[in-house]
Amino acid sequence: MPPAPPSYCQACKKKADPNENFPKCNKCSSATYCSKECQRAHWDIHKPICTPRSQGKFWGIRIMSNRGAPEGQSPADYFRHEAVPATHGIFREGESCPVTRHIGIPLIIYRDTDRRTPGANEIAVKLRINATDGFAPTSWQLGPGECIVVREDRKPLTMQLLEAIYRFNRHLMSYPIVDEGWASWHGLLNPSVWQYYAMQYYEKQSAQKRPGFNYFFPPVDS
Repeated sequence: MPPAPPSYCQACKKKADPNENFPKCNKCSSATYCSKECQRAHWDIHKPICTPRSQGKFWGIRIMSNRGAPEGQSPADYFRHEAVPATHGIFREGESCPVTRHIGIPLIIYRDTDRRTPGANEIAVKLRINATDGFAPTSWQLGPGECIVVREDRKPLTMQLLEAIYRFNRHLMSYPIVDEGWASWHGLLNPSVWQYYAMQYYEKQSAQKRPGFNYFFPPVDS
């Protein structure tokens, strides 16, 4: 039998000693903490998704209609935590976010036609860009309205991680993807480049005292 994966504190990212497991949140059993102090410090981040685990529901993010989030504005202003049932259309009709597959965190995105909320959603469009040319499909550029995003591996999706991925995609699009003479941008589509970007992005947000961005640590944050 393979060894159990190591246990990490969700707040300080400390790794448990071999043969040790940190206690889980008593209410939802989905978050682990090395101490009561770390659990209290992380509560504002964990609280919105702290519900008893259900085999038939997964935590995703609803992206409200928007026209993008320029520097200085938080993309998370347009995010809402949402428990997505296993029967939801996203698992049948949702589309892969191609860049996220290359960086090791495959996401699925779904236009919520049930809400009948047409309108711009620049954040969703940039999440949906193709890995071939950096453009989203034409159908996504015509006002997709509210969208829902989940992780393909069904792990809870945090607002901090989704924001960093959106910013990463936006950053990639500044590269001269189709200009002659430049190396292929496919060299940028890998976990190493993503993790280095995320580390710097979390540091920047932490310096601005934003909760949940103390520092980026792949075993916990990815």
